[in-house]
Amino acid sequence: MSFGTRLRSLREEQGLYQKDLAFKLDLTQKTISNYENNERFPDQKTLSKIADLFNVSIDFLLDRTDIRNPMEIVAAHRTDDPMTDLPESAKKSVLAFIKLVKDELGIKE
Repeated sequence: MSFGTRLRSLREEQGLYQKDLAFKLDLTQKTISNYENNERFPDQKTLSKIADLFNVSIDFLLDRTDIRNPMEIVAAHRTDDPMTDLPESAKKSVLAFIKLVKDELGIKE
């Protein structure tokens, strides 16, 4: 997918007209049209503004990934303790393994 196609898709998802997006980015409607038709490409500052406006990464805008915002993935973590249901002997084994790995990597407690 081209940058222009991705930009148009994001704009339409938000229910914005080209003139609305242009206003938000302090550009002209013609500039947005040129971006969407791949006739022009935004400078770095404008690219960052577009990414911020749509809450996506620049890599997403450039079609380098389909992940809109990698920071959302970081938030996907466990809130439970997977060791809770383990028998005591298994917990000791897991902790011993963690200590072994830390020792090998030179990580201090």
